[in-house]
Amino acid sequence: MTSSLLDEVMHPSDSSTDSKQAKKSYLRLPTFYNEQGTTRPFYLFPLFLLINIITMADRAIIPGASQEFLAFLGGASDSPAVVKNNPDAGLGILQAAFMIGYTLAIILSGHYVHKIKWKPLVFFGLCVWWLGVLGSGNAKQYNSFYVLLFSRMATGCSEAAFQVVAPPLIQDRAGKRAGFWLSIFLMGLPLGLSVGYIYGSHMATSELWGWDWAYYWMCIGSFPLLVVFAFVRDVTNGGVLSGEVVDVELEGDGSVTAVVIDGERDEVDEDDERERSTSLTTATTTLEPLLPPLDNNSNSAVDATSKHHHNNSSAADKKDKFTILSEVKTCLNSKILVTLSLGQAAIFGVVTALGTFGGAFILALQLFDDEKVAATWFGITAALAGVIGTPLGGSLVDKILTRYGAGDNDNDGGASSSGVRGKGIDDSLRHPIIASILPRMNALVAAAMLFIFPTLAMQDAAFFLFFLFVGWTLLFATQTGISICAMLSVKNAHRPNALAFISIAGHLLGDVPLLRRDIY
Repeated sequence: MTSSLLDEVMHPSDSSTDSKQAKKSYLRLPTFYNEQGTTRPFYLFPLFLLINIITMADRAIIPGASQEFLAFLGGASDSPAVVKNNPDAGLGILQAAFMIGYTLAIILSGHYVHKIKWKPLVFFGLCVWWLGVLGSGNAKQYNSFYVLLFSRMATGCSEAAFQVVAPPLIQDRAGKRAGFWLSIFLMGLPLGLSVGYIYGSHMATSELWGWDWAYYWMCIGSFPLLVVFAFVRDVTNGGVLSGEVVDVELEGDGSVTAVVIDGERDEVDEDDERERSTSLTTATTTLEPLLPPLDNNSNSAVDATSKHHHNNSSAADKKDKFTILSEVKTCLNSKILVTLSLGQAAIFGVVTALGTFGGAFILALQLFDDEKVAATWFGITAALAGVIGTPLGGSLVDKILTRYGAGDNDNDGGASSSGVRGKGIDDSLRHPIIASILPRMNALVAAAMLFIFPTLAMQDAAFFLFFLFVGWTLLFATQTGISICAMLSVKNAHRPNALAFISIAGHLLGDVPLLRRDIY
């Protein structure tokens, strides 16, 4: 008895060893790259969120420290007369400059994302953004209005590529939880704006630092994100966000008999199957599993698709001729997208006006006597509303997508059983899904307005913040649904163009007119 117990301790059974190994394997984090060398969404999605937060925080530094920036604009050595006489107009001009840069860049980014790899496109934009943030801090050292103006314009230019790339990638690679992961990414907007609002207020009123160091510290804090992003790899479709829907037909032994690209079926002959390479660096899939590796059959599918796509490159090039004019025409032809843009414009107008002039608005209502206190409570309210409301909206969207079978062909959260992009949402279901999502989004917006409008007449800070919190929570819950509907309103390849269109229309019809009214 004693001997058997001693033997068990000294030489544990195979089942016990296997259990420990399984536990260690379960607790071990997945590698940064999958078997094909592409960065896993497990790391890519949180990186997208952090970048979204910090770029949004940069936007909110000026609104959070409006009084200090008003003093700077009125006293800068090269400020134009209209800014010196009316510093409030200077704030509007800075925001308008940001939007001009953003609008021009997002048009070009939505176009070139079809032609060049998305990773260098986004990385270049982030580097320009980093330099723009640095220039914003230097503006105080040079006492120059124009240094600040062009630096803000540069930060707008650099955000554009990121905003048209991230949502389609998340939609493609998050599987059944596409709505949730997209909402997590979109949560970066209210969370970043709120953090930036509080951060800018505290830094600008600090006796030790000042608002220029708000930008300098942001440069220091964001540099590690740029370093990590530099190591991101995506060999899927050669790293180009094409949006092609790729499927394969398999024999019982796993061999590939045909490749279907955007609904067009072509046979794969025996030579193609025999010569397929084990390297996946030119794979044309637009979806990968969220965490698990691909199986052997999926390798066959991807390789055969790659071989087929390579052999028919001339036909694909002729088919995928993207021009800026054709992209704009595609967006304008989508009545759903145009209608969504009008609604998004109203939301953008509210968010931007409160984000830019929120501090002055609260002080004018005499709810708070101190700008720092007002900015802190205003930012906390917006942050909590975004953190709670946006994921709730994403979960609602996931339930609707699940009802229509979207993602049913996932392999544990990301790809079809073949390992390449599954059929996902069938074209025939796109409009029914939109018809299910939009009425719910409209109801949320209507309910949000019922809570937000009474804040105009409130004299108590607690009631003001409570009603604002509930209204913003409902408003932020609509963002995932709006983004999904925008991407479903066009073909997959035009999703970046749809996102660019709704963003441009929302800003041009929403916040820019409001800011021009403040300027004049």
